[in-house]
Formats: sequence, C-alpha cells, structure tokens
Amino acid sequence: MTHALPSPGLAALATQWAVQPLAIVAAVLAAAWYLRSVRRLERTGEAWPVRRSVLFTVGIALFLWTTCGLLQAYASSLYWVWTTQTLTLFLLVPFILLTGAPLQLARKHSGRDGAMDRFLRSRVGRLLSNPLVGPALVPLLSGVLFFGPLPGWAIAAPPAGWALQIVLVAVGGLILLPLIGLDDEPSSLAVGLTLAIGSFELVLDAIPGIALRMHSGLVTSYFDYRSGHSWAPSPLHDQQIAGSILWCVSEIIDLPFMLIVYRRWLRADARDAAAIDAVLDAERIARTGLPDSDGTANQADAPWWLTDPTMQHRLRRKR
Repeated sequence: MTHALPSPGLAALATQWAVQPLAIVAAVLAAAWYLRSVRRLERTGEAWPVRRSVLFTVGIALFLWTTCGLLQAYASSLYWVWTTQTLTLFLLVPFILLTGAPLQLARKHSGRDGAMDRFLRSRVGRLLSNPLVGPALVPLLSGVLFFGPLPGWAIAAPPAGWALQIVLVAVGGLILLPLIGLDDEPSSLAVGLTLAIGSFELVLDAIPGIALRMHSGLVTSYFDYRSGHSWAPSPLHDQQIAGSILWCVSEIIDLPFMLIVYRRWLRADARDAAAIDAVLDAERIARTGLPDSDGTANQADAPWWLTDPTMQHRLRRKR
C-alpha cells in the first residue's frame, strides 16, 4: 500500500516490490519463445552464441525489476522515479534485449518470406529502419512522455500504466532497430551515417531534460494524482530532479551506443577496404596475367595511366 511506503533508500532496491501482471506475462512469453527458438535452431545443427542468450536474459530480468521492483513501487509517489522507470523501459531495456538478437533469431526460423521480413520490407518497416527517422522521434516522444497529461493518466489508471510500459519497450526497440542493425555486413558508409546521426541525437536528447529542469512551473498533470508522503519533496523540486535525471541519463545511455557503432564502423571499413583490394587485384591480374609465385604481380604490371588509352592519347597530344 502506498501510504506505508518508507522513504526510498538502498535497502528498498531489494525490499520494495509491486506486482505488475501484464509485465510478468509478457516476460514469461518472451523468455519461453526465445528458449524454444534457440533449442529448435540447435537441433538443426546451427550453434547460437551463448553471449546473445545471456544478454537477452539480462534484458528480461531488468524489465521485470523495472516493472515490479522499486521503480514500480514508488512510481506513483515520486515523479523522478516515474521518469527513471520510463527512461529505463524506453531506452535501456530495448537496447539490451536487441543485443540478444531476438529479431535475427526470428528471421532464421521464418526465412525470407516470414512475418519478420515482410514487416521489414513493408512501408512502415522501411520508414522505421531509416536511421534518420528513429533518432528524430526521441525528443518528440520525450516531450509526449514527460510533459502534459500522460504521466497523470499512467498512475491514475494502473492498467493504462501497465500497458504503457509494454508499449515503451516496443517503441524503444523500433527506434533502436536501425541503430543496432539487422544487417550483419553493413557498408562503412551506412554505419558512418548512423554514427553521425547518433552524435546529433546526443545533443537533441538533452533538450527535454533541460526544459524540465529549468522550468519554473509544473508542466505535467502527474502531481494531480501523486500519492502524498511526508518525506516526498515539493512538486516543483520533484520535477526538477526528474529533469536532471532525464538530462543526464539520456546522455549517458547514448555513450555505449556510440562506442558500439564506432566499433562496427571500424569493422565495416576494414571489410570494405579488403573487398576493394580484391577487386583491384583481380583487375590487375586480368590486365597483366597471373601473379608470380610469391603472390605479387609480374613485371608486366604497370600503372593504370600508362595502359589507359585515353591517358596515352593525352600524353601523345602534349608531346
């Protein structure tokens, strides 16, 4: 019961719980599907990396703690707790779940004509997979989530709040989809574009938090429904704390993403460079014959401008 809640502290991280039935059902179904899919894949003789299974399990555990632990217990009492819970479900939980590669696992079972690939090829799927769209939606969705009536509705009607939590994970996953990537071998240009957009998003993500922190009045209906406690801060102070958390957490969560994308960029660039070198070697061999036994081109190999007809014509004209 909310009136019996003590002031939040470190002990509350393990002692305060609140049952969220919709989240429990969703977590059990997702975990059961993932485990069953991995076992089916292994029966076909194809190995599934243990690291991916561990990451997906961590994501499910974090989702359950966020929706049934301290954050859920205090979500209707402190706006900064509700903000932290929303950010975790919107940004962190989808990121960890997607690194477990559930979409790749679904594609392995359904094939190119399965439901997953049909969705990705649809108009909506192509729109959401565009790296320009998802990051641009984050500041807009942050405004909808943290300003206006939505926080108040979420705590005034608990079933609506439960449904919102599931929607947050789904929408967060769709936004992160082009950033995580389904393509195992993206071009360096595509990954570089994603990195550039992520850098721009790093700036945009700070705007809602700054606005919430600096505003001199209440900007949400949450406080019309907040459970009162003697230890709770004033509504304006509570909102300012929430703004600081939104500002800092949004920036901090972006940093691991930037490092992962940068690492993918280095790999993609090395892969593209190797492919270009292979094409150039094949063209050189086609012009000059087979390479020598030591793997180098024979002495008949010459710079391209000496064998190109157009360049030869220009050189003759200059003479």
